Amino acid sequence: MIQFHDFGIDVQTYAERGKENDFPLLKKCPHCRAKRPLHRHGYYERNALTPHGDYRIWIVRYRCRECLKTVSVLPSFLLPYFQYTLSAIWQVVKEQLGLTEGTNRAPFLPTKDGIIFYVRRFCRNLSSLHSFFARRWRIIGPIVKKEKERASWWIRTLEKHGLYSVIRGMWEDGFRHPFANQMGS
Repeated sequence: MIQFHDFGIDVQTYAERGKENDFPLLKKCPHCRAKRPLHRHGYYERNALTPHGDYRIWIVRYRCRECLKTVSVLPSFLLPYFQYTLSAIWQVVKEQLGLTEGTNRAPFLPTKDGIIFYVRRFCRNLSSLHSFFARRWRIIGPIVKKEKERASWWIRTLEKHGLYSVIRGMWEDGFRHPFANQMGS
């Protein structure tokens, strides 16, 4: 299982601190709900790619002493199973949809095929975003046939509500994230 945590620092600082980051203490198991602090169970490495650099970072793992299941704490600037940071993906999706100016000068942007992949994933998940927002805040998105208009509306709405906190809320409520293969409740 993955839990998001806002470390309040950028990717570079997180990478520089390595295993010395201020990792949270998990006081309750998200699997079995045991109210006993989880045991730090080690680390694993993963990539974090930004438009201006690539980093190898440590992700902390915990293990419940009751059910023996593990939990990984992912910094909120990352998405599960994606190497590019959330802000890098968000930047290229907005550019592709014409919502911001392109920044082709950045050396580590996804390829054109990668950008198309992220945009398609986001557009496929618009109805699940609609479901999440309707359930959480009673906000219903626009009913327009043009996918680009719907996607642009949802991008503005996500930013208005705080992209990182919305994604964390989606994950906690049993949804995935807007770029996941399938979102469901």
